[in-house]
Amino acid sequence: MKIALGADQVGYSLKQAIRNYFVSRNFEVVDFGTDSPDRAVDYPDFAREVALAVSSGECERGVLVCGTGVGMTIAANKFPGARAAWCNDLYIAQQCRIHNNANILCMGGLVTTPRLAEAILDEWMETPFEYGRHVPRLAKLDVEFQIDHTDQKEQKFAEAVKNIPLGVAISPRKSVFGPLMFAGELEEGLQSASQAGFNAVELSLRCPDDVQEGVLAGLLKQNNLSLSAIATGQSCLHDRLCLCSPDASLREQTVERLKRHIDLAASFSARVILGGIRGKMVSSRDEQLAQRAGAVAAMKECAAYAGEKGVGLLLEPINRYETNFINTVQEGMDLIDEIGESSLKLLPDTFHMNIEEEDIALALRRAKHHVGYVHFADSNRMVPGKGHINFARILGTLLEIGYTGYVTVEALPLPTDREAVQMASGFLRSLWSR
Repeated sequence: MKIALGADQVGYSLKQAIRNYFVSRNFEVVDFGTDSPDRAVDYPDFAREVALAVSSGECERGVLVCGTGVGMTIAANKFPGARAAWCNDLYIAQQCRIHNNANILCMGGLVTTPRLAEAILDEWMETPFEYGRHVPRLAKLDVEFQIDHTDQKEQKFAEAVKNIPLGVAISPRKSVFGPLMFAGELEEGLQSASQAGFNAVELSLRCPDDVQEGVLAGLLKQNNLSLSAIATGQSCLHDRLCLCSPDASLREQTVERLKRHIDLAASFSARVILGGIRGKMVSSRDEQLAQRAGAVAAMKECAAYAGEKGVGLLLEPINRYETNFINTVQEGMDLIDEIGESSLKLLPDTFHMNIEEEDIALALRRAKHHVGYVHFADSNRMVPGKGHINFARILGTLLEIGYTGYVTVEALPLPTDREAVQMASGFLRSLWSR
């Protein structure tokens, strides 16, 4: 574990003792200073460095010391993602972890002895966050950083936001694709999504045979959930069935696989996603042009079939590091217009947009008439609220353009599947309620 340290000149001596404590326990220490007890400095400068190191993920925990610890606490808590707790006894050290998931501890060099500090740090470092009922409460703190309380549109959108249902992406089987909850644990995933308050689940399927239609229908009903969409990228990852494949026979097999997904989706009034199943174009420019033409023809065939079945097809732009075919929202809109089938809509994903779009909100406004479904994941592909994307602004934009479809979390299951589902729900429910 990497620990960030910071202190002003009054807290210097205790900081040095704390540094020695961490080093003796084989923790990696990043010391942001100050480096002397003799030169006056401003404590907010060191609080800023430690808070940014922790909130960015560079360091997992941080410790700040000034005269009383109060100034450092106030300063550190100005930064989104920093949860700084003032502490001067073992009980507070324990409770700030259990209830508040405090990632920065603040102490006073004038009121805390090195021996007491070591005991406090022992308690703080060894106590885990309890999750459960504390998750939605912390989510409200995270949301406060994103909301502009001067925005006169809050009241206007208070009712409209209730029309946007929330979903979470899970998988009935394990996959090399990481951003899925409860991969291989369908029943547990459905139960967890329901308990967390989600309205729906998106299923990532390698093949429609991954689920039995009747069994799935029963489980969804039992958990009071709907099926929002079927993601299809596992077909490309595991079976080489990719729309961009230069092999015409593989493209034909991909189309047939997608039609089977569409048939399954029709039974649940769900949508089918064309994301990772596009694959990548390879080789020379001329060969890539041929691959693109083959992929477009295949998607047009699938879109026509989906229209006949009353199923919405969703084109998801994916960042340049994963594919070279449709990276931006504008490219997605252009392809939808090129294909010209009303069943085909756009699926913007905030994780990919954070990489590819200059302005996420502006891209959504421009895509107003194309958007049919939305994925939420933060900048680090963790659940919303754990990175630097401003979801309050994105939600406001969705409401401005009149969007009333699903918002589904497709994120990494960290630290665990259940905790990620709880954190996602807590953050989004808090954001929706505001």
